[in-house]
Amino acid sequence: MSVSLRKYPYPYRAMLAICSDLDETPNKEIYFETARYLNTTEETSLGKGVGLEVGNTIYFDMPEHNFSYTNTDDNGRQKIHKLIESGHIDCLHSFGDFVNDRALIEKHWNTIQAGKRKIEVWVDHAQAPTNLDNDIMQGQGAEIEKSAYHSDLTIQSGILKFIWKGRVTSCVAQNTSRSYRSLFNKNEIKASFKTIVLEFIKGWFARLGSEKYAMHKNNKVLRKSTLIDGTEVNEFMRCNPAWGGISCFDQARGIHHVLTKKVLDTLVKKEGCSILYSHLGKVHSITEPFTNETRQAFELLSNYQKSKQILTSTTRRLLGYCRTVDELGFSVKIIDQEIHIYLSTEYNGEDLKGLTWYVDKPEKVKLYINKLLFEGIVINPPDDSNCSSISIPWTFLQFPSMSE
Repeated sequence: MSVSLRKYPYPYRAMLAICSDLDETPNKEIYFETARYLNTTEETSLGKGVGLEVGNTIYFDMPEHNFSYTNTDDNGRQKIHKLIESGHIDCLHSFGDFVNDRALIEKHWNTIQAGKRKIEVWVDHAQAPTNLDNDIMQGQGAEIEKSAYHSDLTIQSGILKFIWKGRVTSCVAQNTSRSYRSLFNKNEIKASFKTIVLEFIKGWFARLGSEKYAMHKNNKVLRKSTLIDGTEVNEFMRCNPAWGGISCFDQARGIHHVLTKKVLDTLVKKEGCSILYSHLGKVHSITEPFTNETRQAFELLSNYQKSKQILTSTTRRLLGYCRTVDELGFSVKIIDQEIHIYLSTEYNGEDLKGLTWYVDKPEKVKLYINKLLFEGIVINPPDDSNCSSISIPWTFLQFPSMSE
């Protein structure tokens, strides 16, 4: 009897989320058309949609030239809530530049979490007062005596599940050994070599005990950590595998330097899992948000998904899957010539979708989740490893209509 957990949902060999901070998104039209372009195959003002699954971030009080919940109109806010409900707005990018007051924090928090589906991912923004990291992101969100403190409201309440506090790596492919290969650019030898050396140094600092670079040591997308007020969190790391470094090409107008064949091939070969650090609202121009190079980059990623190599998902779904895989336990018994898999987990719903087990005789498998028989398992043909498997099927989010 041979039963083992497959690393990623069948038949994919890697996973990727594009985690886009909405900084400098100029208007609601570009914000919502970007979502429609990425998540559907419809004709959009940005081009024919690429049919991926990509979430977005939202925040509140910002300067007028930034699209935000506060700066948009009622129609824009209605669409924001629609995308939260569908899972396509899945990250809160702080409460905004101008929020430094507990009463305002409570007002915005209650507004954004009013629906059935909650935003469960937090992403620190620039040096916003409500950031949860008090070091590189200079936030007060976890400092109990400060007016921007909100950890008790947002995290200790159990709603926010995953936190980004500024950690970014240049290495594509987490949850595997670190690889620098895709960073080398023969046309930009000096700049790319500098990026490789800096990333190598971060790894050594991590091994020597540096807390700032601790996540680079194990190259895991997710870890357990603690905020300054003692609150335990699931912290995640993002990546920007650009040859020019983590602050280069982190925008829609430069993403063709990031979503390259070399980078995506490395992600597949390493069987990695990455959350891409980006700002898709920083477009080429308001009149021409995406260039042909930008569209070609997303089309390339779409081809990797169509060929069943890379599964794209929202940040929340990728993190939920990784957490489940890290923490689940299962046992196997043979009963009346059947293979019974007993899965024990505190998670459910979307956090279990995609779980796949390699088994010798899939037609003889029964799956029990927390002692209850699961009726919906799918038997898969052999994958590239020539092994058969069974899955809890992965289903994609349904993108809602954005018509007025």
